Amino acid sequence: MPTPSELIQEETRRYVRGYRSAALCVGLTVRGEHHVQCLRGKGAPPATDAVFALGELTQVFTGALLALMVDRGELRLDTPLADLIPRSLLTHESAGRITLEQLATHTSGMPHLPPNLEAGPRNPEDPFGHYSAGLFGDFLRSYQPASPPPRPYAESLLGMGVLGHALSRRAGVNYGHALRDHLCKPLGLTDTATRVTDEQQPRLRPGHTARGKPVPAWTFPALPGAGALHSTVPDLLRFLDANLGRGEPGLTRALKLAQVPRAEARPHRMGLGWTVSQVRGHTVVWRSSVMGGYTGFLGFAPEADAGVALLSDHGWSLLAALRGRVPLEAPGLALLTRLTSHASPVPPGAAGR
Repeated sequence: MPTPSELIQEETRRYVRGYRSAALCVGLTVRGEHHVQCLRGKGAPPATDAVFALGELTQVFTGALLALMVDRGELRLDTPLADLIPRSLLTHESAGRITLEQLATHTSGMPHLPPNLEAGPRNPEDPFGHYSAGLFGDFLRSYQPASPPPRPYAESLLGMGVLGHALSRRAGVNYGHALRDHLCKPLGLTDTATRVTDEQQPRLRPGHTARGKPVPAWTFPALPGAGALHSTVPDLLRFLDANLGRGEPGLTRALKLAQVPRAEARPHRMGLGWTVSQVRGHTVVWRSSVMGGYTGFLGFAPEADAGVALLSDHGWSLLAALRGRVPLEAPGLALLTRLTSHASPVPPGAAGR
């Protein structure tokens, strides 16, 4: 089998050539052993602890937070929104019947984006930055599903934002603090947060278009559970290890709950924020993102006790967008496939011993 460094070079070569100015960080965890490599086609590569915006990779953390709260008995997957959001905000009874599981699996029927996203003064360079708690409250008060949930799978950034809001209400703190206290601190994720600290700022990679034009930072004041997190590849590898069963039993048990397929999203299935696929007969759990000048991929193969994290500071090209291709999805899945094909199956419960 090629070395981890050779695998990374082979599977990211096309991306690095196509996005020559992009700073790309890649991490592999194989049976608990970490390998991190940063690459760049033109210019110096970034440091291995470079900070990137996670975009929609945030949603697997939102799903993990839900799983943790369910495992602790604080919530149920079938808890309806009406139990968490006051009637003064959620005025239509049919909206109140939407469950947390439906939000986490994108089967709630909520639209992809808030219908009132265009309301109020907007900054086109930060499309969610103006979307305040007031506008979010206006949406909740007016939302009435066209038909009862559950609905067929349809990606909903808004639904994940609603889920983050509901979880923070039950936790009694804002989304960032809930994630920090329940997940990040216990797992030692010191660089994963909704806001970039003064210490992290010099390590932050600004986002760019596919051609290398800087993109101002996107913010999510009312929908942090949908896309507000920042992190590093080493932190993501620690998160993947926990998903693979390495860590405190209560946490790993809850994270495995998030991986269980619960809804059809043909040709895949959906867990709580995760996409679950069969690749050459092996289960692969993953998520990809393109948002605000960043691209990311996060995934793992439980049978091989292996995971992959890729973060880039460039968005996708128009051609890739028209084809519906997320730039780091192909190399991410290819790396997982190769790690799985070269690995001996891991006996049930062996990971984390």
